[in-house]
Order: sequence, then structure tokens, then C-alpha cells
Amino acid sequence: MGASLIELYETDPKPEYREYIDRAASYVLTEQQRLADGTFSHPVPYPHTVWADDLYMSVPLLARMGKLTGEKRYFDDAVNQVILFNKHLFDERVGLMYHCYYDDLGVQGGTYWGRCNGWMMVATADLLRYLPENHSGRQKVLELLNRQIRNTAQYQDQSGLWHQVLNKEQSYLETSCTAMFTYSVALAVNNGWIDERYKTIAFAGWEGIQTQITDEGGVLNICMGTGIGDDIKFYFDRPAPYNDIHGLGAIFLAGVEVAKLVKE
Repeated sequence: MGASLIELYETDPKPEYREYIDRAASYVLTEQQRLADGTFSHPVPYPHTVWADDLYMSVPLLARMGKLTGEKRYFDDAVNQVILFNKHLFDERVGLMYHCYYDDLGVQGGTYWGRCNGWMMVATADLLRYLPENHSGRQKVLELLNRQIRNTAQYQDQSGLWHQVLNKEQSYLETSCTAMFTYSVALAVNNGWIDERYKTIAFAGWEGIQTQITDEGGVLNICMGTGIGDDIKFYFDRPAPYNDIHGLGAIFLAGVEVAKLVKE
């Protein structure tokens, strides 16, 4: 919410908006729970659990604060979070992110849930929109985004959609993660962050998304809000309510970037 308010503040600079923004940014920098290495973490479901989702819940605010204030510390923390989340959640065997990392056990948990991988890809791409070209961490962020896009592309279904559990074809085809990946790939191609040959991934993703939009404009197969699960059945069984809010914004973002890609 703080990240969104920064965008509003830039066009309508009310003092009460800035007060909220500064309070939110101060919390993220100085109060949010972290692991010993500085990674943002949750007290639930177990002490110091790293949720993949939280890269998106933090980095967009930090990136926009860096632009708003010109203070390098916000960009530095955002870059570090991208690197640290990849360190804790990336599985080299399959090229995907686990949903969480249990610091008390020192192991990854959950499974390769589609939307949590989407949260991380969108957050990484969003950071590059704001990160100065001369920032020392920019090349590393670019490398991590490219790695995630290349790996995730290998799990795209022939329909253009991705599965609820990315490496399990038995799980349902899920719309929100598809929109997140489509947006991120299109954004990366449009900005020259990845080779243009990857644009076919975004085009296929958009074709798949269109099959999930009803004649009335509602959207199908968006997984509802989801916590950490300790077994794969938890993710397989997550409901997908009609027009669930967890994918609508991502579809708008994907549509805008794919439209730019088509225009180019």
C-alpha cells in the first residue's frame, strides 16, 4: 500500500500521504523482522519464516522510496533482498523458487507454487524500473531476473498458461502466476533487460490468459489467497473463486506491457 501511495503522492502531494509513506518506509527499514543476514522474515507459521511473496510486499516500496528521496540506502536494501531471497528460496535442481524457507530448520518449505514465483519475478522486474543504471547491484539483479525467466519458461504449458504447482502438470492451469510471468517477460523485453527472442513467451502467456476471461469480463482459475502449506496436496486443493482479486491487477499489467510489445 505504501508503494501505491507513493505513486499517488507524486501527482497529489498531500502532507498526510507523505506522513504515511515515511512511516511505512521507516517500519520496513528498521522494524520489520529479519534473519541474521538481513532477509525479511515472518514470525509465522514458524519463527523466522521467509515467504517468497514478501519480496513483492517490500521491494516495490523500497525502490520507489529510493526514487522519491534519492537516498541510496533504499536501493541497497532492495537489491540485497532480491539477492537474499534467491539465496534462500531458489532450487537449482528444478530452476524454481520454493514458497518458503524455514530458518529454524535451515530448509526450504512449501513447494514450487506458481504465484509465489510470480511475486518474486514481478518484484525483481519492478526494481529494475527504478534502480539507477550506475548502481553496483544492478547487473546482479539483471542476472537473477534473466535466470528466473529462462527457467520458468521451461514450465510453460502449450496453452500458454502455467500450472498452480509449476512443475506438476496434474495441478490446474492458474491465471495469476501466468499474468505475472507474462507481464515480467514483456516488461523485460520492452526495456532491453532480456533478449527479444523471449517475447514469444509473453505472447503465448497472453493468449492463454484470454482463454480464462469470460464473455462477461470475469476471470477464471485465479488461486485464492494462500498461506504456507507443508504438503503438495495443500496447493493442489487451493480453491480458485470466480474473479478472485489476486490476479486482476496482474492481468492489467500484463495487457499493458504486451500491447507495448505488439506495437514495437
